[in-house]
Amino acid sequence: MKEFFGEDLEFLKTNENLKNLLDNLCPNRAKYLMQKANKQTFLRFLENEKYFDALRDFERELYPLLVDRDTSIWKKLANDETLSIQARLRSAYLYTYLSKKQLKLDFDIEKYKDQFSFYHGNRCKDGDGYARMFGLKNGINNMRFNQFKSTGSF
Repeated sequence: MKEFFGEDLEFLKTNENLKNLLDNLCPNRAKYLMQKANKQTFLRFLENEKYFDALRDFERELYPLLVDRDTSIWKKLANDETLSIQARLRSAYLYTYLSKKQLKLDFDIEKYKDQFSFYHGNRCKDGDGYARMFGLKNGINNMRFNQFKSTGSF
């Protein structure tokens, strides 16, 4: 890319020509790459009751972000005190789920136990061990997530 545009890579992230090039090559992948660095994209999943009405739509957008297993953003958001408690719990859950490393939060989780679900519309208690660790009623459906990782679809 640097050779094509004659600019450093930081400039390319905001370059409209790059965005157009990526859109023309593969619109879905380009959209994913352009949104990946956007904090608001991650917040949509943590504050999912504001943005998603259906679990399938939520999973369809979330799983591609999780497949690359970049856990640093989830850890950072779990410790961001400007976010709501439920967003921080969800972020800590995702960090632990993906990295398999325990994360200590700076507030008492027991106070919020079973108040929130990973996806707001999912009320049943089927949480995996990581979801229960953070007081969430439920977590990611492992079977569906593994299917997505293997096939790229549900």
